[in-house]
Amino acid sequence: MEQNRPVHHALLAYLRHELCTPINGMMGYSQLLLETLQTQQETTWFEDLQKIYGCSEHLLKLVTVTLDPTQLEMSQIEGDLTEFGATLRMELLTPLSTVIGYCEMLLEEAPPELIPDLDKLNTSAQQLLGLVNDIINLAAQQLQTLNAQANSAPNLFLESSTASTLAQSAATTLRSLTQDSSEHQPQNGLILVIDDNMTNCDLLARQLRRHAYKVTTATNAKQALRLLKAIPYDLILLDVVMPGLSGLELLQHLKQHETWRHIPVIMISALDEIEGAVRCIELGAEDYLHKPFDPILLRTRIRAYLERKQLRDQEILYRQQVARLTSAAAAVETKTFNSDSLNDLIHQEDELGQLARVFQRMAQEVHSRECALEQQLHLLQVSVDETQKRRIVAEIATTDHFRQLQKRTQGSVDMEDLYQSSSYPPLSRSPIESLNTTEREYFTVKRPQQPEIVPDAENSTQTIAVHSYRGGTGKSNLTSNLAISIAKQGHRVGIIDTDLQSPGIHVLFGLDHDTIDRTLNDYLWGNCRLYEAAYDLSHILQNQSSNRTPEGSIYLVPASSNTNDITRILREGYHQERLLDGFSEVSRDLQLDFLLIDTHPGLNEETLQALSACSLLIVTLRPDYQDYQGTSVILELAKMLSVAEMLLVVNKVLLTFEVEPYRQQLEATYGVSVAEILPFSEEMMCLSSSEIFSVRYPDHPLTQAIDLIGQHIIEQRKTP
Repeated sequence: MEQNRPVHHALLAYLRHELCTPINGMMGYSQLLLETLQTQQETTWFEDLQKIYGCSEHLLKLVTVTLDPTQLEMSQIEGDLTEFGATLRMELLTPLSTVIGYCEMLLEEAPPELIPDLDKLNTSAQQLLGLVNDIINLAAQQLQTLNAQANSAPNLFLESSTASTLAQSAATTLRSLTQDSSEHQPQNGLILVIDDNMTNCDLLARQLRRHAYKVTTATNAKQALRLLKAIPYDLILLDVVMPGLSGLELLQHLKQHETWRHIPVIMISALDEIEGAVRCIELGAEDYLHKPFDPILLRTRIRAYLERKQLRDQEILYRQQVARLTSAAAAVETKTFNSDSLNDLIHQEDELGQLARVFQRMAQEVHSRECALEQQLHLLQVSVDETQKRRIVAEIATTDHFRQLQKRTQGSVDMEDLYQSSSYPPLSRSPIESLNTTEREYFTVKRPQQPEIVPDAENSTQTIAVHSYRGGTGKSNLTSNLAISIAKQGHRVGIIDTDLQSPGIHVLFGLDHDTIDRTLNDYLWGNCRLYEAAYDLSHILQNQSSNRTPEGSIYLVPASSNTNDITRILREGYHQERLLDGFSEVSRDLQLDFLLIDTHPGLNEETLQALSACSLLIVTLRPDYQDYQGTSVILELAKMLSVAEMLLVVNKVLLTFEVEPYRQQLEATYGVSVAEILPFSEEMMCLSSSEIFSVRYPDHPLTQAIDLIGQHIIEQRKTP
């Protein structure tokens, strides 16, 4: 008897599976129809469907109890199989006939939208009827097959590795298998239902879709594997007993696959042996549900496993994102970091998103600093094309104008001698000189009073030319701020704007077209003496000097910004000697300690005249290759014109510059001292030349740097 026990169990399992499959379909479709009719007023159809559902439940109970191996001895089947089959058939036919009767009535009376589900319900009932009518032959054939298999392979039910028929599939569910679990990352409730019975697939899919799940169905393992390769599923509902590759074999394959290992699998089956459930859990299934299952219980289990998988996917994603940040850090070190690589992370609102935003900003700052340093190192290579420099110097040095200037400077003719030997009449008092202000009532800038001229007095004015090779270096700003710096130390300082082509320094001092009635142009045309074109701007020095410092003075001789005047001076020109004499005149007439000449950028006649007249040349440049080259030409010409002292001022330098190495290279390249390297200033930029920087920001580091230049100039003048 004990030898037949496996055959006994397998036969009853087979019969239960065959009979329960259509019963599950009947229960499922009747339940779907009842849910649909709950929103409608027709009670007759609802009551008929309730009766169908009740009869289906009764059928399921009959099959479960009648074919329970613990209640039914094998001798009852083998003794008289015909009597056993007839008894089972009689018990099932009564409720089944009721179901079929109600189905036929409803198919005639129900509205069109209910017909598809009623038709499937009726098909399941007719399928069960066919099985019940043939139950005796079905049981006899299966018993013969199982006995034959048991005699030829006694361990089949525990060890068989394949199954080509439904009976072999049932036996296969009892064998021993092993393995682990799977992985992917979907989060949108995408479910794959695998069942060889189309009715079961459709029923499950319909129930789940009603609750917003996305469902795909497969009727065999091969089709399921093909779908898994194409779609990232969140959960799998897998029937245990299937022809071909059984549910257990497919489960084992899924849990061995690197990509699918962590997809949760819920096994479903009409087989209710505890051994089958245990084997499924051992193989890695998350759960085991017996058909027919309660829809609420099924949805609860599905929701729980989907939430669990979503949490796991989030953890995997989190680890991947952390790994991306780690890789980004490594990329920063190797200078291969792409700031766009973290764009998706920086938009997250969680702590990781905040970390990504901070990291991206820091990485960009590091990159910007590295670029600035690289640019700085690049710019530190102060290179001068000597061939080009010699060519330009030769072209200028061979002109008659330059040779005349060179003769005067090489002859040691000082500014006082130039003035005294000029062809212009000596200065004398005249009524016009007594004017202390301009005739315009609204003009408040004072005219300078001409000090008493001492005929034999030595002219001790230091003439300083502030020049640059190109515009945009901040030359005029430097000139005006330097003049303020020197004047607030108690000195008399004059400024002459010799940039006749594009004058502008007067704007810094608050002068405009309405407040200017005489200019350098008027002097060059012989309309006035040069000091008469000067404006006393000493009021700007108020609150600039310390109490212990004597009050200084500052005067400006502007060039005309009138378009017609600029056009005329460029077209007609002027007597070149007159400009040189003017430097001496104004220095003596206003008894200046320092005269600053704001030149026109580049290399023109006014520039060369300023160079020949000055004792100190300050060349302003930026960290720029054209400035480097042009500065070399200017310094070479200044040496040829016997300029006594030359200084370099580098302006608008980035704060990231390594100042001292840059200073050393500049001095080594040009053989000239660097007075200061002035940093780029946003405050200076915002002023937009509307006023003098040192007056607005007296304590600014840039003002302090310019004061150091002024102090150097003052101390050099004191040195005998």
